[in-house]
Amino acid sequence: MKLIEWDENLSVKIDSIDEQHKVLVDMINDFYEKIRTKAANELISELIKKMKNYTVVHFTTEERYFKQYNYPDFEAHKKEHQDFVDKVVDLEKRFNSGKVILSFEITNFLKEWLINHIQGTDMKYTNFLIQKGVK
Repeated sequence: MKLIEWDENLSVKIDSIDEQHKVLVDMINDFYEKIRTKAANELISELIKKMKNYTVVHFTTEERYFKQYNYPDFEAHKKEHQDFVDKVVDLEKRFNSGKVILSFEITNFLKEWLINHIQGTDMKYTNFLIQKGVK
C-alpha cells in the first residue's frame, strides 16, 4: 500500500529533479510501510538515515542549479531545505534515543511536506530552470 502515488502533479518538468523526487516518494512509501507493518526499530532507523542523506543530496542538486543560474529565490528556498533537514535530524535523534515513537502522524508530515514543497516552492523554479536549459 502506497502513501503517495507519483503523478504529473508532482512533476517539475525537469527530468533530473523529477527522478530524485521519485526516489524521495519511494522512500516515504517505504517508511510508511515499515511503520504500518511495525518493522524493527533498526530497519526504521536505517531508513531514516537513508532518507536524511538522500534529501541532502537532492537539496544540494537543486541548490547547485540555483547558484549556477542565479535563481532569485535561492535564499528562501535554501532556508526551507535547511528547516526540513533540521526537523529530520531532530526526529532521527529523538527516535534513536527512544524519546519519540514513529507514527502515521510523522509519516503524514513527511508526505505533506514533500507534496507541498514540490507543488509550491519547487514549481516556482520550473520555468526559470527550463529556460536556462536544465533537463
